[in-house]
Amino acid sequence: MTALLRLLGRQARWALPAGALVGIALPDLAAMFRPLLTAAVIGTLTATLLRLDWARLADRARRPALPAAIASWQLVASPLLVWFGTALAGLPPEPRLALVLQAAAPPIGSAAVFALILGLDGILAVVGTVSTTLLLPFTLTPLVGLLLPQAGVQVDLVAFFARVALLVAVPFALAWALRRAIGTARLARHDEAIGGLNVALLVVFAIAVMDGVTARLLRDPAFVMGLLLMACASTAALHVAGYALFRRAGVASAYSAALMSGNRNMGLMLVITAGTAGEAFSLYVGITQIPMYFAPLALTPFLRRSLRPR
Repeated sequence: MTALLRLLGRQARWALPAGALVGIALPDLAAMFRPLLTAAVIGTLTATLLRLDWARLADRARRPALPAAIASWQLVASPLLVWFGTALAGLPPEPRLALVLQAAAPPIGSAAVFALILGLDGILAVVGTVSTTLLLPFTLTPLVGLLLPQAGVQVDLVAFFARVALLVAVPFALAWALRRAIGTARLARHDEAIGGLNVALLVVFAIAVMDGVTARLLRDPAFVMGLLLMACASTAALHVAGYALFRRAGVASAYSAALMSGNRNMGLMLVITAGTAGEAFSLYVGITQIPMYFAPLALTPFLRRSLRPR
């Protein structure tokens, strides 16, 4: 089993997009895995925290300037720019709503895993993801009221805090307990296997989140393909913007910022809007996972070029 996990960790760039495609090709498997979504998310962050140096994590948290700048971009500037751009483009209400909510979302909980897959340290991604997620209720409610007053979107703060407690506090508590029980030296010896476990959990999530996408694809292929094209374009644009804005912070920080900017926690937005964002947004949440799961594979050649001695 350990050897299999290590192999999976080494093939992570290919395994993640394969998981999303398997979820579409095998809808019954996606439906079977659907109840595992929450456990997969909790397990992913827990396993990531087992791999990180908590002293460096605390040190980064004590230097909040860069995470604060990333949070300002993600929670305020990004949705404002997308709202303005979609208004100029004259997009219909449904795609415009989906794009603005995507741009207003914090990073996915697995952003640090993506960073580790690319060979980055994951520290900035964890601090940025947690801080941005905790700040979300202070920005989302006024943004929805200001930018989308006619959309009928409501923000359920009770659902938000319950979700954050489950998906952020629980992994930190589990990781702390496991680190004390197992010991950091032993965890370090099995780092590659834990990385493979991370990838396995992400593949489970990728398959499960495709539940319902295949049926809609067969029923209305043009609509689903349109959403997929929109998801690919928006995800790519957010990656590029994140990198461009923070490239002066260094290559590693810029790529971490790109991962956080491009890979947004759409599932959290779906939960806290409590279904008021509409059926199209619910479908879009699943479809956006496809370009997100291709991100490590797509970014690899660019990162290698950036790290090449000049």
